[in-house]
Amino acid sequence: MLTSVESELLAKEIFDADPQIVHLGLIDLEGNVLLDQSSAASAPIEPDSDRIAFYNQLDVRRNSREHFDESYGKTDYVHIIREKMQQVVLYLPKITVYLTLEKSMTPTEVKSAAQKIKFLDSDIMKSGI
Repeated sequence: MLTSVESELLAKEIFDADPQIVHLGLIDLEGNVLLDQSSAASAPIEPDSDRIAFYNQLDVRRNSREHFDESYGKTDYVHIIREKMQQVVLYLPKITVYLTLEKSMTPTEVKSAAQKIKFLDSDIMKSGI
């Protein structure tokens, strides 16, 4: 599991991967919040109970998707387009990365951002995934 220092360093690398990332959450495989941070904030924030519940639901969804890995293949990421923003959930081997993105991003830009994050070549990411 990532330490809080490693989580903060990983968050910085993720925000550096694409300037259109607005918010991120790092969630362990048990649904625990490792980090919750806005790109506008210099430090992580303490998530409220609604956000914690949301992150726990992401863990439930991940487990549901993993049930079909053998039949359909693994889920790399999920891209959700909403009226006011876009969301991406990346499934890395040891953590789940939740992102909110600028609404103006194209699907190609979203895919590129997801791939950049997935393939971050750092000691931090290697220890976390």
